[in-house]
Amino acid sequence: MREEYGHVVVECVDGAVFRADYAAGADGQHGVSKHGVPAEAITEYTMRHEFRWLTLLAHAEPSAEHTVYAQHENGFAGHLLRSDTVTRFHLQVPFGDTIEDWPDERIWTELRTRLAKPGWTLNEGEIFSKNILEMESRVVEPMRYGRVFLLGDAAHIITPSGGKGMNLAIADAAEFADTVVRHLRSGDEAELDRYSQRRVPDVWKAQEFSHALLHMMHTYYPSDSPDAAFRQKLQQSRLWQLRNSPAYARNFAESYIGPPLDGLPGAEAQL
Repeated sequence: MREEYGHVVVECVDGAVFRADYAAGADGQHGVSKHGVPAEAITEYTMRHEFRWLTLLAHAEPSAEHTVYAQHENGFAGHLLRSDTVTRFHLQVPFGDTIEDWPDERIWTELRTRLAKPGWTLNEGEIFSKNILEMESRVVEPMRYGRVFLLGDAAHIITPSGGKGMNLAIADAAEFADTVVRHLRSGDEAELDRYSQRRVPDVWKAQEFSHALLHMMHTYYPSDSPDAAFRQKLQQSRLWQLRNSPAYARNFAESYIGPPLDGLPGAEAQL
């Protein structure tokens, strides 16, 4: 993919060539869009997080009608709805553990322990998917090079904490469409800068929220490390504020929902 005389040229492996006024690079972190942008034209910010998950899918009826996040001394556990018969679970596991270290019996024992709550029963079933998730975040700035616009995972990777990945990608697409319309109507090249200028702040806001939520939910391994006890106390303070401070809870809720798509059709519906 390259720019040529104000157009984007995409050459396919089968020899087909496409020319367009704009290209929406929504082909993921390993796609050609990002790699078609000169390295010197963008800055990439990355972070490898100190937590990792064993992610699971089980043929089990959801045990609650909502997402459940549990903070436990053994580590974080998550219960997420997928369908009437399938539930996704997350378990925080130490670095160095492999899938083989987590047979089904151990998994259910830990889920029962970490998710335990009076009057609540964990529905169990056949586990048909297991993966270790190494969590990393990445943001590319700017999210545009000429007529090539980077959307979704091509522009930013975020942890699953808070479920922001799809929301950001949809917001990118909406902003891209609005940018193109504005440019076509005005003919002003400066309108193309608007896309990255508007999306980057919201991407970083989502990154900050996801990072904060990670540290609100997880246990610091090993427990005898020099600052583990201090960091757990900070975590308890955040959880206390979430329960007892209306202002803190409101800000948390607004960050979880995400900002409105100002000026776009349906902007009153927040992502």
